[in-house]
Amino acid sequence: MMATPGEDSPPIAAIVARAFGCQDELAGVIAARARLRDHPARATILRGEAPVEHLHLMIEGHARMIATALEGRMAVIEDYRPGDLFGERGLFDPLGLPHDVVAVRASRTGAFANAEFVGLMSRYAAVALAVSRLLVARLNLAQRRLAEGTTLSVRGRVCAELLRLARAAPDLTIAPAPVLAQLALAVDSTRESVSRTISLLERRGLIRRTDQALTVVAPHRLEELLY
Repeated sequence: MMATPGEDSPPIAAIVARAFGCQDELAGVIAARARLRDHPARATILRGEAPVEHLHLMIEGHARMIATALEGRMAVIEDYRPGDLFGERGLFDPLGLPHDVVAVRASRTGAFANAEFVGLMSRYAAVALAVSRLLVARLNLAQRRLAEGTTLSVRGRVCAELLRLARAAPDLTIAPAPVLAQLALAVDSTRESVSRTISLLERRGLIRRTDQALTVVAPHRLEELLY
């Protein structure tokens, strides 16, 4: 459905303003172009190798791009949380995405038709700059993960991922606490190996874990364990 004034509009406009770094007036213009879509947990939002007709802005929830190898092994390519954009490849490449984007939990996105979004990029510098920043950030992340995958052990990759998640959160606290199976996908390892690493870090007092959250207590010591 199209975004319309009402109880949903203020949070959507606020997320748009944060995502695009724009004033409230322009955020309202952009939000009005979004079609709100609800996705149940584990639903495929964008299917790999299929044409991508919309760019999505995460409004609520959590989604991720997942690659599946021929033998069935999966790896996380990227995570998307409120304020993140995905599907931008469809703006420039008719072949779309190489992998599926799946809702980790019940989620809501604002979907922009490609032609409409390209029009917004042409008319508003803030939108074009936001896409440019997005592409640079994704390139940096891809390069960093490629380097980590070839130079770090499983323990090092787990430490790097925990630091990345914690530094994006208030007080170095990741909430909700990472699910071990999902963390294993993110670092291209097994749940058992990740569980052993988390237990080791907890025993050493480098992290503190509860049912609700995981807090990095000693980030500098985690950095020392990367290599």
